[in-house]
Formats: sequence, C-alpha cells, structure tokens
Amino acid sequence: MKNGDRCKVNPENDNENYDSFRDKVLIVTNVARNNIEHPGYDNSIFPQKLYDFIAEDGTEIHCSLYDYELVKL
Repeated sequence: MKNGDRCKVNPENDNENYDSFRDKVLIVTNVARNNIEHPGYDNSIFPQKLYDFIAEDGTEIHCSLYDYELVKL
C-alpha cells in the first residue's frame, strides 16, 4: 500500500487495542520500511511495512499497523 490508499483492520485480527477504529475506513498517511522511517518499526519483521493513518472522517488514528494486520479496500 501507499499514501492515500484505503484499508481496514483485518477482521481476523482480534487485538482489542484496535477496537476504537476496527470498523473504520483508514487512509494511509505514512509508510515505513525500517526504524529510521518510523521509530516504532520492528526490524525483525522486515520486509513488512508499518503504516500510519487517519480515519476517512478525518479522525487521527494514534496507532501504527503492519501489512499483516490490514486488508486493502
């Protein structure tokens, strides 16, 4: 995915920390491939990308998610 793409939390992901935005459409605002591009990136799961978002309604999402936690719309 790239900036501007729309996605949602993967319905198979049961992380309760995502409940507040689980059903929202998310818009990618940043894509990181290493911990230089994002301090929270876990280099041990490279080449997974880490994404930042806003919700479609403009709400800021204060959580970053990896490829495997998302489904592209």
